[in-house]
Amino acid sequence: MTTRSIRLAILTFIVSIFMSMSVLANVSYLGPAGTYTEEASIKYFGEEETLIAVPTVPGALAKLKSGECQYSVVPVENTIGGMVYNYLDAVIADDDFVIVGEVQLPIRQTLLAVHGAGLQDITTVLSHPQGIAQSKAWLQANLPKANIMEVSSTAEAAKKVAEGQDKSVAAIAASRTSVVYDLNILANDLQYTDTNVTRFWVVTRKQNAAVTGEKAVVAVRGPMNDVSKLLAELDKQKYQLLSIHDRPAKTKIGEYLFLIELSGPGKTTLAKVCAKYEGKLAARVLGSFNVK
Repeated sequence: MTTRSIRLAILTFIVSIFMSMSVLANVSYLGPAGTYTEEASIKYFGEEETLIAVPTVPGALAKLKSGECQYSVVPVENTIGGMVYNYLDAVIADDDFVIVGEVQLPIRQTLLAVHGAGLQDITTVLSHPQGIAQSKAWLQANLPKANIMEVSSTAEAAKKVAEGQDKSVAAIAASRTSVVYDLNILANDLQYTDTNVTRFWVVTRKQNAAVTGEKAVVAVRGPMNDVSKLLAELDKQKYQLLSIHDRPAKTKIGEYLFLIELSGPGKTTLAKVCAKYEGKLAARVLGSFNVK
């Protein structure tokens, strides 16, 4: 092989790496365009990344699992609506998934309708369950007789209103969605608190995980007494407990999986502490990352 052919082969190899990175750097999210999850994805990855809208969170995670996407952005908790357990469970259920980032996004809910519609015309309101929960007090005060219907996302609600062109139907969604689907804003700030925030996990597969940070998440299954001992040991290691949630272990009655969120020394120390309880607890570090 000549020097020229060697150089060409090396150049081709380097180009192929960059091309593969470009293909892999796709991000799946709960669509359609205009959802808060899309906004969170842009906040984390920037405008340059390729974002792929998927109708459901399980569908978005399926694209991650298949390798079609390198990352998936998943909403997991809201100030008002609390934990989104079905989405959280979907992440925990697969041992191949790792959390590499978190985005906290302020949420401002608006009521959207077709042009020419007024608040007095609205008899049906569409939104994601979280959007409905966050706007419950406003709806009771302003549209007490309206039929409230759940859809897969706030943006899907806006899309349906735009497609239907029915003056009696409105959507609870982000204000930016009014531009995406050419709708009119009938009311702003439907959420009952200005501190309304949704947090999202950035999820990838183990083979792509290289991010570490001061926040960590660990899933633990086993007797509560041993879980308490683990928490005490983590406290000694200077970890700060941020939250703990219990989920059904789906094994037998009375057995639970505990999702523990911490800040502290990092993933390596956390793994060592968890290893001490091997045989008593089933513990898995789901990720170590920083919050945006």
